[in-house]
Amino acid sequence: MDFGDPRIDDEQVEIEPWFAVWCDDGSWAGQAERQRALTERIGATFGDRAFVAEGADVVADHLSLGPRSYIAAGCQIRDHLTVGHDTSLNPHVTTAGTVTIGNGVRIASHAALYGFNHTFDDLDTPIWLQPLTVEGIVVEDDVWIGTHVVVCDGVTIGAHSVVAAGAVVTRDVPPWSVVAGVPARVLRDRRDADVAARPARRSALDRLDTVVAEQWPEVLRRCAIADDAPFGYVDRPGAPVTTRARCDAIEIAGAFGRRDAIGDPAEWIEHLQALQDPATGLFPDPAEGIPDDPLEMRLFAEYHHYGVLSVGYALEVLGSGPARPVGVVEDLPADELLRRLDALPWADLAWPAGSWVDFLGTATYLNRRHHGSTQGLETLFGWLQTRQDRRSGMWGEPNDAWGWLMPVNGFYRLTRGTYAQFGEPIPRPEAVVDTVIAHAREHRWFVERDRNACNVLDVVHPLWLCLRQVDYRTAEIRDHLAGALEVAASHWVDGAGFSFAGPGEPGGNDDPGLQGTEMWLSIIWLAADAIGESDGLSWRPRGVHRPEPADSLRR
Repeated sequence: MDFGDPRIDDEQVEIEPWFAVWCDDGSWAGQAERQRALTERIGATFGDRAFVAEGADVVADHLSLGPRSYIAAGCQIRDHLTVGHDTSLNPHVTTAGTVTIGNGVRIASHAALYGFNHTFDDLDTPIWLQPLTVEGIVVEDDVWIGTHVVVCDGVTIGAHSVVAAGAVVTRDVPPWSVVAGVPARVLRDRRDADVAARPARRSALDRLDTVVAEQWPEVLRRCAIADDAPFGYVDRPGAPVTTRARCDAIEIAGAFGRRDAIGDPAEWIEHLQALQDPATGLFPDPAEGIPDDPLEMRLFAEYHHYGVLSVGYALEVLGSGPARPVGVVEDLPADELLRRLDALPWADLAWPAGSWVDFLGTATYLNRRHHGSTQGLETLFGWLQTRQDRRSGMWGEPNDAWGWLMPVNGFYRLTRGTYAQFGEPIPRPEAVVDTVIAHAREHRWFVERDRNACNVLDVVHPLWLCLRQVDYRTAEIRDHLAGALEVAASHWVDGAGFSFAGPGEPGGNDDPGLQGTEMWLSIIWLAADAIGESDGLSWRPRGVHRPEPADSLRR
C-alpha cells in the first residue's frame, strides 16, 4: 500500500495513525507543529516518526513517546505517560496516573490504564476528600491489551502477554500469559504448546541417578551404629539415635526397592510397633513424651503427632502397619474436631496448623486401612472446603514476618495428609499455583544456597500436585522445577548424601544425613515427574513422600 496516497485524508489518519507512522518521510500535515506545541507546554519528547492525533486530549504533566509509536484520536492522556518504540494507543484509550508502556505493545480502543487510586479507609471523610495513592502501571514489551480492558494501579503486565477484551486486571500478570475475566485470571501460558518440543533437561539428573544408585547403601552404613544394630540409626555421624532416623533409613531403602537392606523386616516391624503408646495410639519421642492433652498442637515439639506419619509409613514400607489404632483420633467427636480446627493458629502459624491436619488425616487413614475403622472424613473435608481462601487457595494469610511461607508450607502439609492422601482433587488449583509461584519468586527457594529441604519440598509438591490436575502456567512451572533439579542434583556429597539445609544452618543441618537425603531424593523425583523425567530413575519415594494416594474416600 502506498502510505503517501492522497486519498488517505487527515480524518482517517487521526483514527488510523499507522498511515502517518509508516509513510515515507515519517511526517503528516500539522504533526510537527502538534509535537512542538506539546514540547513547549509540558516538555514532551518524541522519537522518530512518533505521532499524536489532533483529536487526542493530552493534558499530561509528562509525555515521552518512542520511535514509531502513536496516540490515536479520542485518547485521553493524563498525568505521566512513558511509551517505548513501535507501540500503539488506538482510539479512545485512557491513561492516568503513572503509566509506563514498553516496546511493541498494542492497546485496543477504549482500554483504560489507571496508575493511581482513591483511598477510602476514613469512614468520617467523603471519598473525594481523601488522598490519592500512586503505585503506577508497567506494561512490558510485546503485550496485546484488548478492547475495553481496565488495568488498575500497581499492576505489572509481563512481557509477551495477551489481555482479553473486557478484562479487569487487578494484580500482576506473569510473562507469556493469556488472561481474561473480572477480575482477570491466567488462562494459560503461551509457551505451553512448545513444551513437548523442548529438549529434556536430563544430563544433571542422569549423573545424579548413576551416583545415588551406587552410593545409597554407603549413606545408610555411614549413619548406622554397630553397637545398637540393627535398629541403631542416627541422622548423621555424631547425632543421637532417633526414631525419625530409623524411619528415614527404612524409607531410603524402600525407595530403591530394598527394604531388606537394613535387616530383617519382621524384626523391624516388631521393634517399631512396640513404640506405639497403648493409651493414645501415638508414637511419642521419649525425650518429649505425650502432653496432658494428646491432641494438643505444640510448637517445636510435635513428634507425638509426626511419629504417626514417620513410624506409620515406615511400617507400611516394611509391609505392615501400626499394631493398634490411633485411639485419640478414632474417638474424636465431630463437634470437638471442628472446635480444634477453628482454634488452630491459621492467621499466623498456618504451617504447624497444616501439620496438625496432616497428622489427623494420616491417623484416620491408618485406622481405616489397618484396623477396619469406619470413621469418615466428611467433617474434616467439609471444614477444609469452606475455610479455603478463594483468592489464594491457601488456608491462612501472609504476614510481615513470614510472607507466604507459613500458608504455603501449611498448604503442603495439610493437602498431603488429606487431598493427596485420599486421591481427591485440590480445590481452586489455579489460585494455588499463582500463590505458590509468587512465594517461590519472592523468597527464591529454588536458587538460594541457604534454602532447606522443607521449604523447597513445600513448593515443589503443591506445584507437582496441581500440574497433575490442571493445564495452567505449565511451561512456567516446568521451568521452575527444571531449575530446581539442576541446583539440587549438584548438592549430593559422595558417600554421605544430601544435607537438609545449606551452609551455615544452625544445629548441624548443613551436614549430609538421612533426613536430608530422603527429603531431597523425594523433591528431585517429584520435580522430575512434573517435567516428565521420572521414568527410569533408580528410586521412587516411599512412605511419607510417596506420590500415590494411599486410600479413597469412596471405598
